[in-house]
Amino acid sequence: MNKQPEKYQVFEKENEILRHSKDVLASPELLSAQAWQQEYERLAQSYAQLLGEVKLLTSVSDRLQNKLNKANENIARKNEELTQTLEMLTRERIGKRATTIVLILAAFFFIVSELVIDPQLQQSAKIFGASGLIVLKVTVAIALKPIEMILENLLLKTAVRKKMS
Repeated sequence: MNKQPEKYQVFEKENEILRHSKDVLASPELLSAQAWQQEYERLAQSYAQLLGEVKLLTSVSDRLQNKLNKANENIARKNEELTQTLEMLTRERIGKRATTIVLILAAFFFIVSELVIDPQLQQSAKIFGASGLIVLKVTVAIALKPIEMILENLLLKTAVRKKMS
C-alpha cells in the first residue's frame, strides 16, 4: 500500500476497483465471456455496496443538516430576544436618567421659587390673591411630565445615533 496520509486512503478500495476495471477494459481480448461476466458481477456488487454507503451518508448528512438548521433558528430566535431585551433595558435606563434629571430640575425650580420668585410674588399676591401663586406652582408641576418625555426622547435619539455609528 501507499504511504499516503490516512485521509487519502479513505477511498482506497474504490480506487482499486476502478483501476482494475480500467485494466480489464484496456485488454478485452485477454478475457473469455465467462471472465467478462465475473468481472461485470464484481463491478455490479461493488457499485451496489458503494450505492448503499452513499445512501447511508446522505441520510446521516440530512439529519445533521436538519439539526444544524434547528440550531441556527434557535440562535436567531435567542439573538432577537437578546436584542429586544437590550433595547428594553436601554429604554429603561434612559427613562430613569430622564426622571433623575427632571427631579433635579424640579428641586432647582423649587429652590429658585422659594428663594427668588415667592418673595416677589407675595407682594404681587396682594394684587392677584393667593390663588395666582398656587396656579403658578401647579403649572410648573404639570409641566414637569412633558419635560421628562421630551428629555427621554432626546436621550433615546442620542443612544440610537451612538448605536448606529
